[in-house]
Amino acid sequence: MQPSPFTLRTGIYPEIDPAHLTGLLAGQNALVTGSGRGIGREMALALAQAGANVVVTGRTASQVEETVNLISKLEGTPGKGFGVVANVLDRTDLARLIEEAHSHLGGDVDILVCNAGSNMFQPFHLTDATEWWDIMELNVRAPVELTRLVLPEMRARNKGTLIYTSSRAATADLPWTTAYNCAKTAITRFAGTLQAELDNDPTSGPTNAIRAFSIHPGEIETSLHDTAYPERTKKEAPYVIEHMAKIGAKRPHFEGVLPAWTCVWLSVASDKRDALKGRYVDCTRDVGEQAEAAAGGSKH
Repeated sequence: MQPSPFTLRTGIYPEIDPAHLTGLLAGQNALVTGSGRGIGREMALALAQAGANVVVTGRTASQVEETVNLISKLEGTPGKGFGVVANVLDRTDLARLIEEAHSHLGGDVDILVCNAGSNMFQPFHLTDATEWWDIMELNVRAPVELTRLVLPEMRARNKGTLIYTSSRAATADLPWTTAYNCAKTAITRFAGTLQAELDNDPTSGPTNAIRAFSIHPGEIETSLHDTAYPERTKKEAPYVIEHMAKIGAKRPHFEGVLPAWTCVWLSVASDKRDALKGRYVDCTRDVGEQAEAAAGGSKH
């Protein structure tokens, strides 16, 4: 993998400083999947602090309620938080999620962040077929089907932001995580292809104002890291855990606010952000530098 030409970032830095972004999303409505905990929770909190009303959703009611409660305690004039417990792998639940989101928000979804996902570290020859495809479905089918439900309202008003949590796994052949790698590659290509379709849709008028991004949030320590090693990996392939531990020991510590406020930054409409639409955005690298390179035609 080629080294990045952009400045490494591990936490808040000037381009995504909340002091400059707070309030800029006032009046907008956001929906963040997988926001009951981890990175998704950080995203929901940041979007609310930036002024957006946020629908928090996940499968565990207590976690969803906790995130909503944290939003209610934000200082200043944040947006409101609403909780909807839903399973994004259930199409009926997805339809209900959007219906309840509209009801809570009192309007359409302006910002959709598809963050729910899962991973499993295991050599392919040890994987179970059902578990392998479950990872693909959660990371690809769920966000695609949610987009299918939200996109018509965005197209009707020619406005909206779509953000898909991808991974560096979409750009590298990382071993022992074939389903995750395939899924993140797929959702990254989906975002780029969807953007190309929207930009070439003559019914959008002179300029399409719906923007799609895929992001690498950074290797952030969440509960996913605790559950990513199945018992079979522990018993039959302990070398996987040992290898990943060595990599983790060398990696910088990335803060959850890094992808969260990058999402806020991407959601603010501007020509600078438009330079990145349809692209894979690495949150661990200076997003301003990435936008400048994209505007100049760089393919980094």
